[in-house]
Amino acid sequence: MQVNTIVVGQGLCGTWLSYWLRQAGHSFLLIDEYRPDSASQVASGVINPVTGRSLANTWMAETLLPFAMEAYTAIGAITGINCIHSSEILHCFPSRQMEDAFKKKLPALPEYLANVEDTNHWHSMLHFHYGLGAIRPALLINLQALLAGWRQLLTNEHLLLTEKFNIDQMKLTADGVQYGGIAAERIIFCNGLSAMDYRYFDRLPFSSNKGEALLLEIDALPADRIYKKGISLVPFPYYGKQANDRIFWAGSTYENEFTVNGPTHGFRTSVEATLKDWLKPSFQIIDHLAAIRPATVERRPFVGMHPWFPRIGLLNGMGTKGCSLAPWFGKQLADHIVDAQPIQPEASLDRFSRLLQP
Repeated sequence: MQVNTIVVGQGLCGTWLSYWLRQAGHSFLLIDEYRPDSASQVASGVINPVTGRSLANTWMAETLLPFAMEAYTAIGAITGINCIHSSEILHCFPSRQMEDAFKKKLPALPEYLANVEDTNHWHSMLHFHYGLGAIRPALLINLQALLAGWRQLLTNEHLLLTEKFNIDQMKLTADGVQYGGIAAERIIFCNGLSAMDYRYFDRLPFSSNKGEALLLEIDALPADRIYKKGISLVPFPYYGKQANDRIFWAGSTYENEFTVNGPTHGFRTSVEATLKDWLKPSFQIIDHLAAIRPATVERRPFVGMHPWFPRIGLLNGMGTKGCSLAPWFGKQLADHIVDAQPIQPEASLDRFSRLLQP
């Protein structure tokens, strides 16, 4: 079998790279073994225009949000899935300091921050002592539906090889790469943490980042927005086989140092206590999720072809911002492959040319 490009991994990065390659009429084969506990599968799907306690603009927010809305709408039209909608984050300030910080930022970011006029409405549902603020627009992606829908499309078009990729079976040739009976001009790794161990990329400043979340069933909380008070409560309607607007995702941690990869009792106990102190409606815990994100030390992704092995490429390191970064940089890499367009310098693998030198 001969294709232009082999894509490894069908998380957010592999999905978006394959989408843009397909849009360009570029032949590819995607290789992926489905894992329900991958970082893309268990993420909340939120794109937040501000970040951190300082409420700073997320990197490239003014560019990434409109691009994401257009891109997710387009891929949803192809797969028949409504995979994105605009929402707002109801920020319940956990302290007086956070309330003051929000008020000070409000004049500087009127496009993203707003006061909540009718705070009395929320007293029947939430405990809060320091007021409320709104962050909008925030975007919410139906990740599980999107990934499943795109996987089905790839299967229907015979563009998916369902198996675990084995780097030992890959060979570089004079014309490209060979993997089993598949010959290609190049191979792009979009398989998250697995790429950290390959000799081509093991010097890159990856930073594994663990997140945990609980899935809750809450009867009396509106599923039309995202809630935040230290932790986030995110509508998660695509858990299981039927849509359910009573399911919420509650999390998440950002642990750079951890000894246990899976769910922990300490996280569950801590979040459950926070929820009981915050929510007035009763809730039921129905699942506990954990995943390791492929982040980077400098918080910028790894995008492009290897400076010394130009048949091998990488789209990785999106960290907690994968929902917004993957569509944008997936297109940049696809444009680079198809039309030799440049990749944004802050993300290009070329910035590590000396580090990656054999």
